[in-house]
Amino acid sequence: MNINKPGVILITTLLIVMIMSVISIQISKKFFISIQREAYLDFKNQSYQVLLSAEAQAIKSIQKEIISSQAKLTNNDPIFRSLSFFLNDISKIQVDVVDGSNCFNLNNIFSATGNKFQIKSSNVEWLERLLRFKGLNDAEIESFIDQLIDWVDTDSQPLNYGAEDYFYMGPMSAINQFTPKRLLESISEIRNFPIMETLDFRDFSKNLCVVSGSSQQSININTLSSSHAILIAAFFDEKNLEFIESQISDAPEEGYNSIDLFTAKMTQLENNRLDVFAVNSRNFILTSRVYNETFSNELESLVILDNSNVAMVLNRNFSF
Repeated sequence: MNINKPGVILITTLLIVMIMSVISIQISKKFFISIQREAYLDFKNQSYQVLLSAEAQAIKSIQKEIISSQAKLTNNDPIFRSLSFFLNDISKIQVDVVDGSNCFNLNNIFSATGNKFQIKSSNVEWLERLLRFKGLNDAEIESFIDQLIDWVDTDSQPLNYGAEDYFYMGPMSAINQFTPKRLLESISEIRNFPIMETLDFRDFSKNLCVVSGSSQQSININTLSSSHAILIAAFFDEKNLEFIESQISDAPEEGYNSIDLFTAKMTQLENNRLDVFAVNSRNFILTSRVYNETFSNELESLVILDNSNVAMVLNRNFSF
């Protein structure tokens, strides 16, 4: 074979060009990915500090607003309006504040006595009704509550539908730990319960929350919306959700000055547990987000103000 023929030389040249093109493309892709990854890491590292700064400024605004509106806090207060501003020519920051009180604190079914936990039966019944509104059947409800109690109580004896150390240390468990035997620190802890394998966490956790290490419950009637209807209906054992929604939407524009008028609209029966309601708030959820055309990072924080107006950040969830 004569390799000096023009056709052979042309084909060989084209093959070399094609191979070099493929190599060049692969190198370019790797280079681009490397540059993109470096830009992403820079954005991630810088944005975390930016989000912490935005969180701190939002907390100061909340503290000032609480001082000026000690009597009540309503949905019309300025702190609940979304704020956004440009960080630089390409990045933008947005901060949203919502009332963190209007949910069922899962720690609320317990009361601490020394190093032991007693069960508040009335609050367990409230939780049962709330879970029934969520569409859970009796077996699912009993499973969730038993597993919640076993997670917190100090013994190692499982309830009927509960789960103790034998499950969480077993081969079927991904967490491989003993039950903490304390109040919940975060709503994400319930992901460990066996029942959650059959439930959607995002949907299930609506109207549920955890106040870290606390069994206190305080619902601000002035910041309720239709999304809280099942929470209120479950408390009053009212099956007519439309009625509850109508009563929530019928709130005075300036808010309630006391809980009496609100609770009278819901029930005519005496209820000694109305101390769970309030006309102001001390718990807030801050969502700070920084983004540009390519990347975005978000920081969600649970902030609680004590009676001296000192802020405590109990939980921070950073997502990117």
